Amino acid sequence: MKRGNGAGVPTHIIVCPFCEAGLPIPDDFDAIYRCECGACYKVCSDNMLERGVYDIAEELWTEEELHFIQNVPLDVCNIVVEKDFDRLLDLRQSSDAAILERFCKYDTREHLSLVWVKRLI
Repeated sequence: MKRGNGAGVPTHIIVCPFCEAGLPIPDDFDAIYRCECGACYKVCSDNMLERGVYDIAEELWTEEELHFIQNVPLDVCNIVVEKDFDRLLDLRQSSDAAILERFCKYDTREHLSLVWVKRLI
């Protein structure tokens, strides 16, 4: 998504699926980002989605809570996976000449997704 930043220069943002807040596109693919509503998000390659969700869970819950959650069958979070993240990065790069080609530790043939997790309890 694109929005103006008041100075006439368009800025690309992502939108939180839980509260619809506009947030900057993640640049560090190892980092976990947090929205004001409490949701966390991270960039993951498609074959690392499960690991990405676990990384975010470690950010949201204590070790004791995670142990409980893993052993009790109940819904404790909402998860949203945005599969078009590569397309958003391509749009951002093509519209901003100052952005370097993305550096990614993942295989460049892998598609990237944006994973969101929001704690329910």
